[in-house]
Amino acid sequence: MNKDSNSEVLQKLGLNDKEIVIYLHLTNSGVQSIKQISDATSVNRTTVYRYLESLIKKDLIEWIIGERGRKVQVTPPNNIKLYLSEKKQRLENLEKTIPSLISQLQMIKPIEKFATQVRYYKGEEGIKQIIWNTLQTKGPLYSYTPLGRRDVINPDFEDRFEHEWARRKLIDKVITNETHLDYFRKNLVDSYKKTLEVRILPSDKFYITSDTSIYNNTVSIMSFEKEALAGVEIDNKEMASNQKSIFNIVWEVAKPFKQL
Repeated sequence: MNKDSNSEVLQKLGLNDKEIVIYLHLTNSGVQSIKQISDATSVNRTTVYRYLESLIKKDLIEWIIGERGRKVQVTPPNNIKLYLSEKKQRLENLEKTIPSLISQLQMIKPIEKFATQVRYYKGEEGIKQIIWNTLQTKGPLYSYTPLGRRDVINPDFEDRFEHEWARRKLIDKVITNETHLDYFRKNLVDSYKKTLEVRILPSDKFYITSDTSIYNNTVSIMSFEKEALAGVEIDNKEMASNQKSIFNIVWEVAKPFKQL
């Protein structure tokens, strides 16, 4: 393995960047003084001690006491296997305590939440998070949408979302414009299409450019402008209830997609 590969493995073992630099330097250089380590690795001399002590606790290096003071060297490479074994054992012991921890946490009375919570999201990752959160719906999702998600986020993510939505057998009541129907026909996963109840409002009367979803006690709004992807989630029972009522009124006016 090359140096980069060694660094990657050591990182996965839990060593930080400075520990890796020091350890690999000692592996190549043998016995070294603190000053030699600091000069060779550009790690501040006053902090070298801290990283050395951490490596000693992992049993990856050891002190050597000589006539000219203390120096350090790496321990036999097999100690890495021992360190991994000990780490694995600690994780197994920790895993055994998790059920008890979960049980105790579940008994704690939750702190009362504010009546309203607002969460702001930005960029593609934020939009994806809002979309994924709709999987929490306990009933139909009510949405005004221009569709077109694949134009602004990774299509692979949208595929995963649509498959997961269909797998959970969720329902989305969608109101959109006639101008977006080509996207519906050509881009959506087939199993996802079957979960959608689509109605159309003419764009000259109700032009839909942003995505609004109402579910549970949450109202989410997303902007699909490529240079300004952003969204917000508002948790408020009365607001969500009000928006659902408005949606149902608009739903009755909209024309079912199958009748077009």
